[in-house]
Amino acid sequence: MINNLRIISGLILFVFVLGHFINHALGIISLKAMNDALSYSIAPWRTYTGTILLLSALITHAVLALWSLYQRRSYRLKTWEYLQIILGFFIPIFLAAHVLSTRGIYEVFGIEKAYGFQLYALWVASPYYGILLAVGLLTVWTHACIGWHYWLRLKPWYQYIQMLAFAFAILVPALAAAGYVSAGLSVTRLAQNQSWVERLDRNIDTDRQIILNFISDYEVATQLTVISLVILIVGFNIFRRVMSRRGNKEKLNYRSLNLKNKQQVNLRQGISVLDHLRSANIPHASVCGGKGRCSTCRVRIDVGLENLPPPSLEESKVLSRIAAAPNVRLACQLKPDKGLDITAILSPDVGANTGYATYSGEDGQELQIAILFADIRAFTKLSEAKLPYDVSFLLNRYFAAMGDAIEQTGGHLDKFIGDGVMALFGLNKSIERGCADAIRATQKMAEKLEELNDALAGDLDEPLRIGIGVHTGTAIVGKMGYKRTSSLTAIGDVVNTASRLENATKELGVQTIISEKTVLYSGMTLPHAEQHEVTVRGREQPIKVYAVSA
Repeated sequence: MINNLRIISGLILFVFVLGHFINHALGIISLKAMNDALSYSIAPWRTYTGTILLLSALITHAVLALWSLYQRRSYRLKTWEYLQIILGFFIPIFLAAHVLSTRGIYEVFGIEKAYGFQLYALWVASPYYGILLAVGLLTVWTHACIGWHYWLRLKPWYQYIQMLAFAFAILVPALAAAGYVSAGLSVTRLAQNQSWVERLDRNIDTDRQIILNFISDYEVATQLTVISLVILIVGFNIFRRVMSRRGNKEKLNYRSLNLKNKQQVNLRQGISVLDHLRSANIPHASVCGGKGRCSTCRVRIDVGLENLPPPSLEESKVLSRIAAAPNVRLACQLKPDKGLDITAILSPDVGANTGYATYSGEDGQELQIAILFADIRAFTKLSEAKLPYDVSFLLNRYFAAMGDAIEQTGGHLDKFIGDGVMALFGLNKSIERGCADAIRATQKMAEKLEELNDALAGDLDEPLRIGIGVHTGTAIVGKMGYKRTSSLTAIGDVVNTASRLENATKELGVQTIISEKTVLYSGMTLPHAEQHEVTVRGREQPIKVYAVSA
């Protein structure tokens, strides 16, 4: 609900600011064009409904900004997060005088003046405030664009309009600045005529000095209030952080994705796992900045799952969207108070598309998927002793059995290569679910092979044996080939490695080899498997694997 309120209030304020920018841009045409447009850009916000809507959005957005600052237990943030927060709190400091000199004097003194009066004040009477206004408007726009970009980039469709959005973000303030300068120069020239200046003050009953004192006093009060609140909240958070360290002996054990580093952090109550990691300066994925909008900060719970509270409604929605396993949680939402062992699922430098990466088209796309290769052992020797018709019959029965096992476990049957099979898992699911499906596929294929051997017992001198290799990683997935021969497939190092793991089953004398990375992603345990290190061609470091006998 908080995220929705932040987005809705931000949208209302953005529409208000956008109207101002468009109105300023009309200064390129003339001062009259700017004044004529006020009935569309300003007048609706001065109605009873418009005032309630604008004021509600302003208060809501400000309170949520302070609440977000209060909620932060770590100030180790990404650059864009720092920038958005700092710009957000600078907005009232830069624009307090402008708001008071327009809406403030309208509400208090009943003074409503067109652009000529305002531009004279900003360009002639007090150029300092003219510069402050320009900086303030740029601050508002930058703050808004950062917020919209880092929210919308979590949407799959945003990647298609991102360049248009960037052009919009640059063009609107550029035109507004051009109109502001053009109209300001026009007013500067008009101000050389004293009679024109005198006409500006007509119909103002209140003494000018009273108005100036009103603006000055409330500007300083607004600025001091904002600065005081920020200092108070940050100071309280620092105090709270120091106090939370006392007397807590529970530990958070964190294992990174590269499977080598295991780091330990002292647990503090009421603080998310993500903030624990940030405080300890441990890199961890978090595309949305810890707001629970994406799934990139997700972790697998290795020890301590039973001590955790159930996920909130918001967290459950995100986990359901990616079809996460039961032992997967969002680090930004998880606030443990007892010891916990976790493993990172994604690399710290993942992009926004990792939070929703699925394949739904024909164009090439980078995806994290699981690759399975299977091959019949000693097939050449077997085929030499049979007629071509018998070999064809045998292969078709074998392919049907293996294809059925792959499809039943949610895999995509890529291709048959001679007597081999290649399958992809996780195309339209999370990588965790894809890896779990791939492992279940190996088990299902073993069952299907036993059934096939029983059915063909009278036609075979010895039962069929297969080797299966499974590995996980980033691959280029797309429809490849030429005309009618094109089909959906994957290419990349992960494909080659999976194929070589399948070959390694011969050396180890086992039926299935599954990389440790795949097992960790899946969250499954393989109690009957043996752990080995396998060296494959093209890799300097050996790969840790789980070997399963027939």
